[in-house]
Amino acid sequence: AAGTPAAGRPARSPMRPPGEIEVTPVDAVPNDDLISRIDLALGSDPRFGDAAAIETRNLARHRLGLGVLARHHPGAAGRLERLAQAGDAELRPLMYDPVLRNAFENDLTALERGAGRTGALAGFLESGVADTLDGVGPCERLSEPRVRPWPGAVSWVWTDLHPSSGPERELSARLEELLAGTLSQEGSGGRVRPDAGLLSALTRAAALLGELLPRTGAGVLPHVSLTGFVRDELADGALNSISGGDPLPSALFLAPERLDDPWTAAETLFHEGLHLKLFDVLRTGSMVADADQMVPIPWRVRPWTLTRVLFALHVYAHLLLFQAAAAAASPAVRSRYGTPPATAFADRATPGSPAAAEGTHTTGLERVAYLARQAALAYGEGLTDNGRRFVDWLVGAVSPLAPGHLPEPAPSRPAQARPDVRPDVRPEVELEARGYRQARPVHVCPIPEQGQLVAVSPGTPRFQWLNGHAWLLYALCDGGDLTSLRARYREAAGPDADAGLGTGLAGLLSAGLIEPVGA
Repeated sequence: AAGTPAAGRPARSPMRPPGEIEVTPVDAVPNDDLISRIDLALGSDPRFGDAAAIETRNLARHRLGLGVLARHHPGAAGRLERLAQAGDAELRPLMYDPVLRNAFENDLTALERGAGRTGALAGFLESGVADTLDGVGPCERLSEPRVRPWPGAVSWVWTDLHPSSGPERELSARLEELLAGTLSQEGSGGRVRPDAGLLSALTRAAALLGELLPRTGAGVLPHVSLTGFVRDELADGALNSISGGDPLPSALFLAPERLDDPWTAAETLFHEGLHLKLFDVLRTGSMVADADQMVPIPWRVRPWTLTRVLFALHVYAHLLLFQAAAAAASPAVRSRYGTPPATAFADRATPGSPAAAEGTHTTGLERVAYLARQAALAYGEGLTDNGRRFVDWLVGAVSPLAPGHLPEPAPSRPAQARPDVRPDVRPEVELEARGYRQARPVHVCPIPEQGQLVAVSPGTPRFQWLNGHAWLLYALCDGGDLTSLRARYREAAGPDADAGLGTGLAGLLSAGLIEPVGA
């Protein structure tokens, strides 16, 4: 999609003019059962689709990260540890607050890069702005009136901020600063205070999205923590919508004109919510082994990074489902929301691009097909195992909507006994007869319902996501000798599982999670 971001950056979406939504032609509308099955497949996968599962992993990462930061900031250690031990309902609104989440990510990035002492999050916590654990985030607490955008929302709407103390004014100023950083520096853009009509239209758009796609549509909304309205001018036209990466986490902004039509509003909300969802997914498992890999894009003049290709593929593939569901919408839905507008086009190709000259890649389907081929075939070696599984899942789910147009998913790949986030394939090592033990200090957080263990070393934090097989090996490295380790591994994994033992131990050694006994 136009403006799809590299990881960590905001997603700016000029997209198509208001009122234009690509809808599958009526004579090609899939049946309701097919749409429901694809909606379920895209909305329920625990790695990439299920919002609750994705949030569980992010909260685990937040808890461990807070513990790491507590070791570096004694003055805020009590508050950091209190947050780490808080329940999910108390922790989430604080760690998904745009200002606090931005500070958290900046602090961890600085530690990973060895940038020395950091304290962005500690500074906010020491000021007391996050001392109240009642399900309301610190920025939301400053908003007046306080508005939730749709029923059951964990999100809040940016209306007006009314700080009443020095720390609150610092918090408010930082939020304004983060927003300014996402808007075009050359433009005259700014935030729009929503009136009752805009708020009602936003609620209606979310209701339509949930009715149309109960799993995938409703499933993007939990990834939205802040919703706002802006106007801004980009080089290629007026901004229609924008979603934040690390600079403005968990936030999306819409141009007011996008809410004039409920179908356009629902599509835009879906589009930006999908970006936020993938940002959350990427926080708990890398997908690209080579962050500098560039991919030519026929409808753009400049190539995209492979990460940006995945973001665009994610949105375009889901929009195929949205378009099919819109075309097949029931008379009851149409009576409530009107007839979905139809066009055969996606957004316009950039002038000077090959597609602009040749008139190609004008539809979402053409673009999905192209991006899928690049990600699955031409540049597939640049993905991690997790990235290849993501592409296989996504393309495989929507292929029935476009038979013969998308590449076939690769054969199922066996799970490896190593952290999922490490892209390189490690050779087996010469095993240490004295055995292995778990390295210290390492903090871990188990997620048994997902078969994962997340681990981090406090000094230079690098989060490692162990699948069930790697977790098993890590647990077996308790200081016993190799003979004992091998026997217990065979008992748990099966007598024919020896082939994964050396590779798995090599992965854990490389990740710094285990060490030879006597080292």
